[in-house]
Amino acid sequence: DLFTLARADAGERALERRPLYLDELASDSCRTLRPLAEQRGIALECESGSTDLEVEGDDGVLRRAVLNLVDNAVKYTEPGGSVRVRVACEGDRARVDVADTGVGIRPEELERIFERFYRVDHARTRSEGGAGLGLSIVRWAAEAHGGEATVRSEPERGSTFSIVLPLRGGTAPPAAATSSPDEAVV
Repeated sequence: DLFTLARADAGERALERRPLYLDELASDSCRTLRPLAEQRGIALECESGSTDLEVEGDDGVLRRAVLNLVDNAVKYTEPGGSVRVRVACEGDRARVDVADTGVGIRPEELERIFERFYRVDHARTRSEGGAGLGLSIVRWAAEAHGGEATVRSEPERGSTFSIVLPLRGGTAPPAAATSSPDEAVV
């Protein structure tokens, strides 16, 4: 992860852009992490408001970003909790939301959550592994594709991490497939 970010900072990591469907990336991430979620007793669901949400992007970079968010959600949700991955349209942008019923993040830590090496609960993150680079990669990936990474969270109620990217060609799919992500924090 550190090598990926160092190469990106040095401008050595050129993105290999091609048309991608975000619902496929989200579905693949859920499929990959479903065994871990089941092992931990966590319900993992993936839903898509549209299969027409095409972006121009680097498959490996965006796949890694979505996988990082789903992996974190599963790791920081207690048994019996849930993780929901949702892909939707927001005007001329596509949005991937990863909502969990996990431990949540205190308000004073939210502004630092995407910083390199920053870990919220040091005792918990040490037991889960990781160096605090996954969310930095998510932010870099979103920004490198002309988008953004955001988070909403409430301690003990969960978090919703989002990646918002411009649609390929800047056009939204038909109105029936468009939905609004006005969700409360899970």
